[in-house]
Amino acid sequence: MCISSAVEVKANDTWISKALSACLPANEEANLAAMRKNAAEALSSARVPSSRVDEAYRFTDVLPIFQSKIVAPGSSAPAPDLTAFEFSEASTTRVVLVDGVFRPELSDLSGLPEGVTAGALSALEFSDQLAVQSDARGGVFSQFNSACAPDVFAITIAKGVHVDVPIHLLQLSTTASSADTMSTSNPRIIVTLGAGSTLEVVEEFAGLEDGPCFTNAVLEAALGESSTLKHGLIQNQVLGSFHNKSTFVSQEKQSSYQLTECELGGKLSRHDLDVLQIGPETDTKLYSFLLAGAGQLLDLHSKLHLDHPDGKSDQVHKCIVSSSSGRGVFDGNVKVERLAQRTDAQQLSRNLLLVPKATVNVKPNLQIIADDVKCTHGCAVSDLEEEQLFYLQSRGISPAEARDMLVFSFGQEVVAGLVYSDLRSRVEKIVTQNLVRASKQE
Repeated sequence: MCISSAVEVKANDTWISKALSACLPANEEANLAAMRKNAAEALSSARVPSSRVDEAYRFTDVLPIFQSKIVAPGSSAPAPDLTAFEFSEASTTRVVLVDGVFRPELSDLSGLPEGVTAGALSALEFSDQLAVQSDARGGVFSQFNSACAPDVFAITIAKGVHVDVPIHLLQLSTTASSADTMSTSNPRIIVTLGAGSTLEVVEEFAGLEDGPCFTNAVLEAALGESSTLKHGLIQNQVLGSFHNKSTFVSQEKQSSYQLTECELGGKLSRHDLDVLQIGPETDTKLYSFLLAGAGQLLDLHSKLHLDHPDGKSDQVHKCIVSSSSGRGVFDGNVKVERLAQRTDAQQLSRNLLLVPKATVNVKPNLQIIADDVKCTHGCAVSDLEEEQLFYLQSRGISPAEARDMLVFSFGQEVVAGLVYSDLRSRVEKIVTQNLVRASKQE
């Protein structure tokens, strides 16, 4: 099987082999050559993950993805209507990727200050080393992205530069023309922050059409000393779609990373989040909200590795399962190494089941090797409190309104952290629609 004129590899797994044949880009961009070559070689001996064999996939059966006939997106997607994704805020910097391809005619980078470089990696003067951070940390899905990403969108912030306006990273997917195939896109973004710089990005994933698709996305972020990155993430794919997201973050000394995540769409969605604190006095905040409705499986797997002294981390995960056919999964791993003395690490998972047969699988895991630390973790799974419902109804609020109020307040702690008011309103509207749909199907 020929991956390109520069790389020859044979994949042992049938699905991987067929998917590579269908999705490998024809272009041979020099900036992407090493990334594609390394990934293709890794995939040559890889196999698809199994819920029966792989502990990381114990509660998430990804077999439906590998039963699909994967095809590459169409080469010329029409210009989409972006009205539904616009913000009323005066200043907005927007990057639009359609099926992983940067669309400059739909984007607006005019507000970026001096010291910021942003664009397709193939058109920028960068070296291959920017695109291989995740090779040793990712699994089959991230390797497949490395091999098949049509390009990489790169954002580089120079030392000491403060970007005041958030960058909206809108990533849209199209549907295959044939009903028996699954259009697959592999968007990839790299964010590099110089020492003392600040940036806020908001990733938003959605489908352009009503049909299903498979989006396999990767974001890599490298934070320099004393830099700050705020990262918003909204996943609202079409309900029949598959979505896999890999996020790799490395933090140098005194840097700060904050993730605010809302997972709402897709039939099967998984986010693998991998954060490395590679310097002392680093600060990591991970806030997530998942809403799994009828027929949805939403999974967050996080790894946080603290290996230096005086680090801090705070993780709050909230999940609502609104249907007996819905499922939420959380596997949160925090590892505090021996050198990470005086670490302060907190982890909390709260899960709300709105119907009797709703399912959530929670696996918090705190590994502590250092002896001078302050670390706590907690987990709770419950349904709506009858006392709270009774209290609201005694104030003249209908049972349905009381239920919605409690559900909204449950996720509001996370949703409130999104930067744009329009985005918060959009998430609240999606939550309402999902709850109404779930109540009709029960």
